[in-house]
Amino acid sequence: MEALVVFVVGFIIVVTATALLKRTGSGKHAGVVFSIQVSLLFLVATLSLWHECSVGTIVASGLATVLGWYVADKPSHSALAVFVGRYRLALFLLSIFGIALLVLVAIPITTFLTSPGELGIHMDRLLKVNVRDVMVIVYSAAFIYLLATVPGLRAAMAVVATGAFFLGWMYAFVLPFGYPMLTGLAFEQLARPLQDILLRSAMDLVVVLAVAFALRYCWLRFGSRAVLGAVMMANVSIALAVGFSASRDQVGLAGNINETPTHSRPMVFSRTQPNTLFIFLDRFMGSHVESALRDEPQLADRLSGFTWYPRSVSAGENSIAGVHPLLGGYDYLPVEMNARGRSLKDLSVEAFSILPRNFAQKGYRTNVVNPRGLGFTMMGDCSFLNWESVFCSHIPAGVSRQKAQQMGFPVHALAEANYASLLSLLGAMRVAPYAMKEAIYARGPWQPFLDHSSGTTFREWAELDSLKELTSVDDAAPAFNMVTNILPHEPYYMGLDCLPKTTQLHVSTEELQKLGHKSLFSLQHANTARCALRLVAQYLDHLKEVGVYDQTTIVIASDHGIVGSVQDSSSRAVAGGATDNTYVSVRPLVMVKDAGAKGAMKVSETFMPNAEVPIILCRSIGGCINPYMDNKPIATDGRDDPFPVSLVPWQFSLQRPDAFVIRKQLMLTGKDPFNREGWSSSAP
Repeated sequence: MEALVVFVVGFIIVVTATALLKRTGSGKHAGVVFSIQVSLLFLVATLSLWHECSVGTIVASGLATVLGWYVADKPSHSALAVFVGRYRLALFLLSIFGIALLVLVAIPITTFLTSPGELGIHMDRLLKVNVRDVMVIVYSAAFIYLLATVPGLRAAMAVVATGAFFLGWMYAFVLPFGYPMLTGLAFEQLARPLQDILLRSAMDLVVVLAVAFALRYCWLRFGSRAVLGAVMMANVSIALAVGFSASRDQVGLAGNINETPTHSRPMVFSRTQPNTLFIFLDRFMGSHVESALRDEPQLADRLSGFTWYPRSVSAGENSIAGVHPLLGGYDYLPVEMNARGRSLKDLSVEAFSILPRNFAQKGYRTNVVNPRGLGFTMMGDCSFLNWESVFCSHIPAGVSRQKAQQMGFPVHALAEANYASLLSLLGAMRVAPYAMKEAIYARGPWQPFLDHSSGTTFREWAELDSLKELTSVDDAAPAFNMVTNILPHEPYYMGLDCLPKTTQLHVSTEELQKLGHKSLFSLQHANTARCALRLVAQYLDHLKEVGVYDQTTIVIASDHGIVGSVQDSSSRAVAGGATDNTYVSVRPLVMVKDAGAKGAMKVSETFMPNAEVPIILCRSIGGCINPYMDNKPIATDGRDDPFPVSLVPWQFSLQRPDAFVIRKQLMLTGKDPFNREGWSSSAP
């Protein structure tokens, strides 16, 4: 019904516009007519998406425009049929095929499926599902073409489809800007100012007209055969890009998590021997500790023996740049990894292996839990840590399911077919002009994925909340435990009471200002960081109760800060002027408790890059070595002044095989990340 409404309204708009053109005499100017035709087509298609975001309304708007112009101006369509000639069917079907290939296959595989996110679908499944859908679309288009028996209509359909294909190609590869990154199975819900939306929409019209006139010129200058050749070459290049990406071994992998046995209690501590614990909280922005302690002062006592190092900095603004120094030390800064000229995947595995290998060789029972990103895989491939005395596992799914049942929380599990739909939706958004992007962003069918995102928040909360049930204590050998949790990365469904919700956290503008945040995005992250720290404190309380806390060295750290609409309003950031997101994104968490340390939490103003974490952890075993670099000691040699921070793409696939693609290099001089004057930037 909605598609029918769009068709009728679009048809009326086009017929009315044609009549006005003829009445004013503007129809005598070919360029003016062409500009108005293209603008109307774009307007009707955009309004149809805002009316209902579906494929049906887009198809209806296109058919309404073509049929409306035909009814109102049959002679021009007859001339168009002669001009396009016998290539109209090939142009139409190849253009439809190219658009479908971009949206359903090429962009999902080359852009999204290669990222270390929460996408639970393998490349072969995507190909089976979406290649089938591509052919269904092509066959459906052929059927519609068959129904349009008039040559003029068929020619118009071919021209519109060809223009749409090249426009989509332009937005996919030349203008893929303007919207946030994928996270939590949907785009982060960042507000976009109205003036930005209007400016981008105006730019859309310029781009659409530019592409249309360029195509018109090429058609008039070189003919339909040359345009058909260009469409064929573009399709071949897209297919080759898909084949290249599909051949890369990291595409779509989730890791061999099913091949690694899970354990009901994957973490173990000794009552009589020293222990080491590393809690890795992905995307925890370090300055949130200040606000968390302000809101919950009792945390300082619960985190007894800890020292917080607020003047920390990460090697990059995302996990792929920040996680390797956190696990392997300064030798795994992006600039250092690039200098070695070896496979990035191999170097990544090295970084993940440094701590487990060293502790295992010193007689520690070593447990690595939820090693996300290990082996350039999404969930973490435990087969890369297959050594004696090293136990790598993932927290059993039953942990979060049981908690969900107890709380009556509906955990939504997406099937692979749902993930294929999500990737197709993201592909459509990538090829669409900005005005249409905004319609998809605001009115698209995101709800199934948002529902699942609430389940992701619940799972991460449940796993942190259940750490005590996942821990065993004995009188055997010393133990090293490392656990990763991404709750700070998935903050949107965490309530102010630190319990996960089925709906996103929202507060009024007045309440937002009262809480000291300029955006809901900022509040969501600060709130969830506080909740994560509370859950960690709860686990530490348990370690005290079972008598292993005092002899355990503990580090709580993150790999980077937050990219997005977050300003750092902490006292240090305000005093030093480094409040904006450039600095927030590379501001990680570092908190340390040495074995035997007591008293309320302390604060140290020492410069402490999170690349120091392996050095700190290894103090309890007399230091660590890098077995991949001639047993080089893990030391503080990389704490340079200036200190390099590398901004790289967040996807594995966008790096070179043997080097990170560094888009921008930040340099910190003076070893104070809160001093804005100490920061500079340069091209890589």
